[in-house]
Amino acid sequence: MAIKGTSKFDFEVFNGDFDNWMGFNKQKYTREQAIEEWRSELMLDENTPYIVEDAFVRYRFGVDEDNENRSCWWLEWRDCGHRSVPVWSIRTPFPWELEGNYEI
Repeated sequence: MAIKGTSKFDFEVFNGDFDNWMGFNKQKYTREQAIEEWRSELMLDENTPYIVEDAFVRYRFGVDEDNENRSCWWLEWRDCGHRSVPVWSIRTPFPWELEGNYEI
């Protein structure tokens, strides 16, 4: 992955579709460091299952889950060029995901 330059983004809790959902800047955290920090920030124990996915964040205008207009960091699944920051998206899985072949 090409480094896109430095970003002010460190990590953030995201609200929406998933529980205990956070994003961590890949330029500042290894996968293992991100998982450790995720557990620490959300006060989760070592036995809490998780899913780590590749994602991106971008600072932009949008409408949140409460239909409020906001300018903030948004977690996205596609790279939108030089304004996107590559992140580790970490969350707890849904019960049906625990039954599948997901990395936890």
